[in-house]
Amino acid sequence: MSKQAAGRMFQDINFTVKSAKGKKLEQLIGVENPDNPDSGPCLVYIKMEGVSWSQYFLDVCFGVWENWGEIDTEDEAYTYHDYAEKFGVKDKIIKSAYCKENEITLEFETGEKLILKYQDPDDWDGDTEMVKIA
Repeated sequence: MSKQAAGRMFQDINFTVKSAKGKKLEQLIGVENPDNPDSGPCLVYIKMEGVSWSQYFLDVCFGVWENWGEIDTEDEAYTYHDYAEKFGVKDKIIKSAYCKENEITLEFETGEKLILKYQDPDDWDGDTEMVKIA
């Protein structure tokens, strides 16, 4: 049974998503603008075991983590990519999820990390990217 949606949970430069600890990553979807394929994900949808759909993104010098309980993949202005498959993290257990210094990080029990960050760390309104650190 999934937890009820909580709305906007965090909007800050530093936060920890305590509800992610110990959860299995079921799905991770990167939302990208096909008109600017080098701009990276503008939004990331995440589905963790026992938790309804959440989403996270970077917005002008702070991170945002929300849980609205559902996602929208019908907007044809964007493309939706299976990041769990792309980065090889499907069904892995999340050790921690947090935002620090303009980056949102998913850290797994395997030691791997997925980091959503600005391509140019000095441009807080610029393009983002998702990187994996093994």
